[in-house]
Amino acid sequence: MKIKKIVAGSMKEALLLVKAELGEDAMILKTRKIPGKIMGKTGEQIEVTAAIDEDREVAPSSVPDLSMKGNHNSEYLALLKKESRIVPPQPKPTVPPQIQREDARIAVDQPKTVSEPRDPMQIMKIHDELSEMKQLLSSILATGETKASGGFAGPWAILYKRLSDSEIRDDLARDLLGRLRDVSPNPGRNINRDFISALAESFPCADTEQKRIQVFVGPTGSGKTTTIAKLAAYYSLEKQKKVSLITADTYRIAAVEQLRSFADIVGIDLQVIFSPEEAADAIEACSGSDIILVDTAGRSQKNREHMDELGQFLSSISPDALHLVLSAGVKESDLRDMIFRYRKYGVNRLVITKLDETLRLGNVFNVVDECRIPVSYFTFGQSVPDDIETAHPGLFIKRLLQGSSL
Repeated sequence: MKIKKIVAGSMKEALLLVKAELGEDAMILKTRKIPGKIMGKTGEQIEVTAAIDEDREVAPSSVPDLSMKGNHNSEYLALLKKESRIVPPQPKPTVPPQIQREDARIAVDQPKTVSEPRDPMQIMKIHDELSEMKQLLSSILATGETKASGGFAGPWAILYKRLSDSEIRDDLARDLLGRLRDVSPNPGRNINRDFISALAESFPCADTEQKRIQVFVGPTGSGKTTTIAKLAAYYSLEKQKKVSLITADTYRIAAVEQLRSFADIVGIDLQVIFSPEEAADAIEACSGSDIILVDTAGRSQKNREHMDELGQFLSSISPDALHLVLSAGVKESDLRDMIFRYRKYGVNRLVITKLDETLRLGNVFNVVDECRIPVSYFTFGQSVPDDIETAHPGLFIKRLLQGSSL
């Protein structure tokens, strides 16, 4: 193979020199601009590196093979060759002055069109930029699809996205799908049913209707007093049970008055206690009741003194069911901290309130699956006693997945 470098003042001139020295079958290997002097002035020159296979015999009329397998510039090398062809000048026909004036008027009236770039170097630059943009766009799209699907494909990707949209933690979502794939390796028309069943198994619930002494604890504003009022109305009016209320929430005058007014309306007994020592007498006063519901003052899990007082109060009652009341609108890290700090006092049930005040319930699902404390009740509004229901995994999972489609 014969290789030669040609330096010229322009690309067109360089291509003509390549054609003259190496023939039409020459292949352009490289082009670059180099500094130089043209007619005594400083400027740029074009250096073209070309090659010709001396052992190859090509018919004069044949078109050279510029495919260059593996070289992404092959199509532009062909274009460069096209640019190098010289069309001999043709004599201009004589046009009468009147026709020349008419042609000039028409040319002025015609809109100007943008001509395509004719410089081969500019064409190659545009091609390279488009190639880079295409690769970047493909990379972005691939990354977005991988993130949305979690690396899963087919129906598994759809299920993963539903879990992700519900704000279920990534590790938990992957574990759920892994267990589901073990049960249903070839997903069919029952995959949605199996999917809901797998979610339900991770969300324990427990009925406490048979528990006589039920105590409700939790942070301020979680909805303890309203929840107790709903339950008292439910057991008294719907289940026809004899219900008594005990409140130790004497830190808020409004809380006592709220329960007192409600007890008078429904016709149930209310006991108010101010210290742990009074708890035993209050329980004794409710000896004829089927269910005793006990309200406590709201306590921040970070206030050690208040939490110790709560512990003393609970020790004096010995409840059959100890409910931790949590708002669904609280962020996951805070829910986890509340459960951790209250659990040491014997919490064995969770009440999830204010389901109507949040769009996503993944935070609730995550902490319940993690702590494995069963949920006893859901509340979703202020209406007494309508906006409360006994916890059931299917009901919660339905709400959970509805949030993923919002």
